[in-house]
Parts: sequence; structure tokens; C-alpha cells
Amino acid sequence: MHLLSYVYDGTLEGFLSCIFEIYSRQEVPDEIVPVSGQQLRIEQDLRTVQTHEEHWQRVQKGIYRKLGNLTWEKVRSCYCASIPEKELLLYRYLAHGFAQGRSAINDLSHEDVLPVEDLYREIGRETQRMVMFARFAKIPEGVYCATINPKHNVLPLIMSHFAARFNVQDFIIFDEVHELAGLSQRGQWYLADAHDVTIPEADSDDLEYQRLWKKFYDAIAIPERRNEKVRRQFMPKRLWKNLPELKVSTDGG
Repeated sequence: MHLLSYVYDGTLEGFLSCIFEIYSRQEVPDEIVPVSGQQLRIEQDLRTVQTHEEHWQRVQKGIYRKLGNLTWEKVRSCYCASIPEKELLLYRYLAHGFAQGRSAINDLSHEDVLPVEDLYREIGRETQRMVMFARFAKIPEGVYCATINPKHNVLPLIMSHFAARFNVQDFIIFDEVHELAGLSQRGQWYLADAHDVTIPEADSDDLEYQRLWKKFYDAIAIPERRNEKVRRQFMPKRLWKNLPELKVSTDGG
């Protein structure tokens, strides 16, 4: 039995181009993978799909028209997940919606809908954490920089928030897990590969602000109400190393 594999360039636009090609060929793929994750197998049929602007735009418009804006938002968000099967989950989700109509996409009991709904909520929680716990520091070049370490590749989802909030301030957000950087200049932002990047130490003035913030954080703490379990629930320990208020206490539980 041959395995049907669709291979694309690893972008959301490339994935949507795959959806277009799948429907054009009237095939049901066994896997949809970025070229970086491709594994050659015996008895494998490969479909290498080029990203085509007209094709991916037609799929995007079809999602808007047939399944609604919220469905597109779920697809866009879940595509940022750092799980290997995300493409196949999203394809099956969309195929179910296209075949059964908009109401079917809300049927949480369906096997092709529930995994995407669960993933969408997980991505939402991780996005919120990164917005809440990003800590910016001024580096010697005069640019403000924050380092984050998300489980999922949510940097594309948070850049618009910070670019709108700091629309007159240049800044960089560095995702050290996915080696990706978001750069914003006067409210306009873009993403760039950031392999082997080292963020400079904050300048002396900012280090003083961090010291004062840490002092304030410790001063308002109420030791009698300390609850490490609850703190980890709302502020996972993996985030602590990038928080000035907790850097010196990461060995405390």
C-alpha cells in the first residue's frame, strides 16, 4: 500500500496551496509535511507542492466564505502549533467543514473537530502567557528586546499586539526555542530567522531598573500566602529564567 505524502515549504501559504492541490487532484493524503520534516519511505508517492499565491488565496477566501472568520482564525492559530501532525489535523478539519457545512465545524463530538478545538485553546493559553510575561530590556543599541521561550511558535500571533502597543518604539522579540525573531519598526513588523543569535546584555540603566523591579516584587510579597503550586499553574517554571523578578529564585521550587 502506497503512502501519499504532500510536501510543502513550511509556510501557512504553502499549506493552503497543498489544500488547493489536494482538492484539484481529488486525493486524500496520508501526510502533509514541510520539506524540512520530510522522510523518504518505501512505496511512497510524493506530491511536492509549490506555494502559489492565487491558489492559497482561493483557499483562504473559501474558508471565509463557507466556514466563517472564526474558522480562519482557528486555522491560522493552530498552524503555529509545534506538533508534527498539525497539517493533517487542519486538513481533516477543513475537509469536514467543506463537506458538511458551517454548522458541522461546531460539532465538538466529531473526531475531526475536537482535536483542532483543543489545540486552539492550548495555543490561546500559550499566546496569552507570552503577552503577559514578555519582559523588555533596553540593549546598548537603543532597541528594546524581549526573550521568550514558548512551547508553540506563537511569535507571529503576538507581534501585532506589541507592534500596536509600541507603535513609536522599535523592538525585537526573540523566540529562543524556535530560533525566530520578530522585529518592529514604528509599528511595522516582520519575522526573521535567528539561528545562533545572542542577545546583548541590557545596558546599565536598564539593569538598575530590573534591580529596582526585583526589589519591589520582593517587598510586596506576602510570605504567609506563598503558594508554589498555584504560581506554577499561572506562571510555568520554564518561563522564570526570562523574568527579572524571578531570575535569582529559579532554584526555589
